[in-house]
Amino acid sequence: MTERTVAPGTVVTGRVTNWPLIWLTTALVVPLLLMAEPSRADWRQPAFLAPVAVVVLTVVVNVLTLSSVRTTAGPRGVTVHFGVLGRPRFHYPVESIRTVEETRVTSSQWAWGLTWSPRRGLALALRTGPAIRLVLTNGRAVTIGVPDAAQTVAVLAAAGCPKG
Repeated sequence: MTERTVAPGTVVTGRVTNWPLIWLTTALVVPLLLMAEPSRADWRQPAFLAPVAVVVLTVVVNVLTLSSVRTTAGPRGVTVHFGVLGRPRFHYPVESIRTVEETRVTSSQWAWGLTWSPRRGLALALRTGPAIRLVLTNGRAVTIGVPDAAQTVAVLAAAGCPKG
């Protein structure tokens, strides 16, 4: 892990997109379409429309909410937005961050997405790789997947967050 210095007031943003997860979840709903053979009498039958509705809803939710995580870190703290619409959204002001450190998200530790465990805390990550770990002043821990953990930690340290 490298030591970086940045000017106070610097803001860093990054987006992490998990394309394999998007393709996998979309591919897993294809069998539903195959089960939804249209009736020869009428394609508007519930036996056809119900699976198609599930497929469309799954793909739309996947793309709108679970396709990417956008992180902004700077003097105001850390803000995390999920998906195209930016929802759900999480914000951690500098004043509420006790420590920040570089870490890695591994597939053996976490499920991808928005996860929580009593031992590890909240995780906001869509893939394995570099991440930052915030320990908040209330004792809670948050792990956030970012493209460049060293730069994000340096920016938060310049904003006044102690390194862990």
